[in-house]
Amino acid sequence: MKLLKYFGAFLVAALGLFLFVVNFSAVETRFQCSGEISPQNNSQQATIFMKLHEYRWWVGLWSDSDGSVWVEVPNRTVEYFERVIEVGDQLQIYDYQRNLKGYFSSLSKSLSIKTAAWSFDGTCKKVEK
Repeated sequence: MKLLKYFGAFLVAALGLFLFVVNFSAVETRFQCSGEISPQNNSQQATIFMKLHEYRWWVGLWSDSDGSVWVEVPNRTVEYFERVIEVGDQLQIYDYQRNLKGYFSSLSKSLSIKTAAWSFDGTCKKVEK
């Protein structure tokens, strides 16, 4: 019976730790970015949106990424980039194959990103959820 109590306490503690890690391992920030988008070499002004997840320090115990990024071109596409590496005040954005796709400056809030279908260069401002 005593063993069952210890097992139950361990299970509750493990569940609590799991819920803490799941709920508090990333800080989400959303941005509205204005600049120039170039789909198929046809440059035009555009507003796109970016959601940035910056991981807490403990995520580094099991991941080599400092975050992840979603970029939305309204009414067209949403691109997901699973690997973000923080280098000083710059975030380097990589795709799942670990190819460098772009940069985001935490100082100037400028975003430069290139995908197979389009590229974007512009500046971003933080928006609330």
